[in-house]
Amino acid sequence: MPISIIGKTDTGKKRSINEDSFYADKINDIYLAVVCDGMGGANGGNVASSLAVKSFVETVSELLPDSSNYKDILLASVAKANDDVFSKAGSDKELEGMGTTMVACIFDGKEYYAVNVGDSRFYIIDEKKCLISQVTKDHSLVQEMIDSGAMTKEQAERSPNKNIITRVLGIDDTVEVDFYRNKYKSGIMLLCSDGLYNYVSEIDIAKYISQYDDIEHCAGELIAKANENGGGDNITAAIIKP
Repeated sequence: MPISIIGKTDTGKKRSINEDSFYADKINDIYLAVVCDGMGGANGGNVASSLAVKSFVETVSELLPDSSNYKDILLASVAKANDDVFSKAGSDKELEGMGTTMVACIFDGKEYYAVNVGDSRFYIIDEKKCLISQVTKDHSLVQEMIDSGAMTKEQAERSPNKNIITRVLGIDDTVEVDFYRNKYKSGIMLLCSDGLYNYVSEIDIAKYISQYDDIEHCAGELIAKANENGGGDNITAAIIKP
């Protein structure tokens, strides 16, 4: 089946620097997408996210020719990215404490394999039924409160604490990673930073992705909608459409 993959990012309306980074392309026989949302003083967030994406993609590219164990490849690549960001932060006083979220997906046409650290998300959208499902689980304070029953998802979306994340890549010398694997049945895959889903509702994300056949145009429309709704953060979307 023909597969399309695209990524787009935008600084948004309120920030002066884009601290998001992404990669979305075909490598050998697989499709790889990764989105990182950086944080840190001065230009730390920008450095953390771009370094994490670069390191991650380079490691995946190095390991792919010798292995089809995508779980091991993804976990090794996240670990290497964590090492590189942690080392860089330790060698430059201005970058001390910088870190980044990460969500990444390998798609081989039959199954998807995904990892995440932080609150950047991986969704699958059923474009025929206009339904959206979140595959990854946020590592955030409000998600912990949802899990404990102290807060509903609707309350979490309005919470002033929704941007507090509990797991970050690059802050410590090791990082805990969540891994997901499933057979692909149908739908369009979306990886995005919180600058998208905090400003465009999941219902509207599903509508836009179901509405536009051209995923490059679709990514642009999603970003435009986030900006129209305030654009208070950097916005990044990577889409894989089988």
